[in-house]
Amino acid sequence: MNLSTLIRHACEARLPCLLIGGHAVIIHGHPRTTFDLDLAVPRPAVASWRAFVLTLGYTVHAEGPTFIQFNPPDTLTLPLDLMIVSDATFRQLEAAAVEAPAPMAGVRVIGLRHLLALKAHVIKHGHAGRVGKDVDDVIGLVRCNRLDVAEPEWRDLLLKYGPPELHEKLLRLQRADAT
Repeated sequence: MNLSTLIRHACEARLPCLLIGGHAVIIHGHPRTTFDLDLAVPRPAVASWRAFVLTLGYTVHAEGPTFIQFNPPDTLTLPLDLMIVSDATFRQLEAAAVEAPAPMAGVRVIGLRHLLALKAHVIKHGHAGRVGKDVDDVIGLVRCNRLDVAEPEWRDLLLKYGPPELHEKLLRLQRADAT
């Protein structure tokens, strides 16, 4: 089952979600590989999402207070990770979400600003094994979207959610790219 099919079935079941993670990074312009589907879902919809995903043949791999990871039903289907957020947070993310390109019609994607905040947060608080990939994502997103990280909007976001070293690294790279 591909992303479009999964989302179409979720929409038919009226299950709210936003595409996050690697596929969102790609849609926002930074090409990279990804081997799973990451969706943000509001906490009130988690039980419905769990039941829905299990009917598709997925099995629970791991679960915590803010996530559920599912193993796919077959080798052609990607694993699925649900990031669980409060209803209020989901509404904020949804308000700034964008539509995916035509091949994934109906898929709503986390907005660039929120994606960068999420990536910066993971860099600051995530596991050491993931930091490199997330730093690469942030660098790629900043470059391909031609963001000036010295501007208050981006500086403040990066410093609020990420470690100061991330912003410093981006400034150094931006200066090097300008020469």
